[in-house]
Amino acid sequence: MKRLKRIGMAAGLVAAALSAGPSLHAEDIAVDHRWGRTVLTKPAERIVTLSYTGIDTLLALGITPIAYRTWYGGDERGLWPWAAAHSPGGATGLPLKGEIDPEAVARLTPDLVEASYSGISRAQYAALSHVTAVLPPPEGRGDFGTPWDEMLRIVGKATGRDARAQDVIDAVESQIDAVRRAHPDWQGKTAVVARLDGPLIFSEMDPRMKLISRLGFQLPDTANALALNNFYFKLDRELTEPLDADVVIWLDFAADRGSLDSHPLRHTLRAFQEGREIFLGPGVSAALNYASALSIPYALDRLVPMLEAALDGDPATVVPDARKGGPDS
Repeated sequence: MKRLKRIGMAAGLVAAALSAGPSLHAEDIAVDHRWGRTVLTKPAERIVTLSYTGIDTLLALGITPIAYRTWYGGDERGLWPWAAAHSPGGATGLPLKGEIDPEAVARLTPDLVEASYSGISRAQYAALSHVTAVLPPPEGRGDFGTPWDEMLRIVGKATGRDARAQDVIDAVESQIDAVRRAHPDWQGKTAVVARLDGPLIFSEMDPRMKLISRLGFQLPDTANALALNNFYFKLDRELTEPLDADVVIWLDFAADRGSLDSHPLRHTLRAFQEGREIFLGPGVSAALNYASALSIPYALDRLVPMLEAALDGDPATVVPDARKGGPDS
C-alpha cells in the first residue's frame, strides 16, 4: 500500500476523485477540504506547517514539526513567548519565511503539509500533492479563515491526536467561559479593538474582536453598520462615533506612540474622558492577532486585569499601559 493517497491533485483529478469516491481502509485517515479529500494510511509524523499560526497548533498538540512558517516578530526563531514556552528543549524545526515554495517544502520529505491558514494557491496545492499529503483550508473557509479550534481538530485527526486536540480545546474554552462568568458586569457593554494605522477597527468577524465578544462585550452599533461583513474597516480620522464604546483597546501602541495623542478628536471619546482606554504593546497585540490555542490564554492572562481596571467605574484607576512601561511595552 502506498504511504499516502492523494485526491484532488489538479482540477481534472479532483472531479474524477469526487465522482468515483476514494477506496478507504479501516485504518485510513480521511480529511475533507476545499479541493477534495486527503487520505493518509497512518497518522502523520513528519509535518511541515505552512499556516502562519500552525506552529502554535502543533506545539499545543505536543508535536515538533520538521519545519514551520513564521509570520512576524517574535524571537530569533520567529516564536512569541507563548509558543517558546511550549517548545520542548527549544526544538522547533526549520523556520520558513516568505512565500510558499513547493520545491523547498518537498525537499524536506514531509508526510504531511498543513496549510489551513496559509493562503496556499490551487497550483501550490497541486504541486505539493504530487509528493505528499496536503491539508488546505476546509470547505467554506477563506484563505485565513480557519479558526484555532477547527485547526486543532484537523491536525489532531491527521496525526492521531484527536483526544489531545479536544482536551486543548476544552481547556481554552473553559478559561474563556470562566472569565465571562467572573465578570457579569461586562455583559452587554460595548468594546472596540482598533489600530492606529488607518486607523482600523476590527469587526466581530475578526478573531481579535471575536475573543472580546466571547467575554460578553459587543461592538457598537455604529461600528457594526460600517463593517459590512469585513474583518475590519478603515475609519476616517474625523469620524469618532464607531469609537464611542465603554472600552477602547488600542493594538500595537508601542509602534506608534505619538499618533493617538495628536488625534484632534480623541478628547471627545467617552473612553478617553473616563479613563477606559487600553494600550497594548506588541506582545499582547500579537497574542490577539494569532488567536491560537496557545496565544489566547496568554492574551487573557494579561488583558483581563486591564479590562478590570478600565471598567471598575473609577476614572482614577491606573490601567496598565504600554506607553508607560506596562506589559509588552
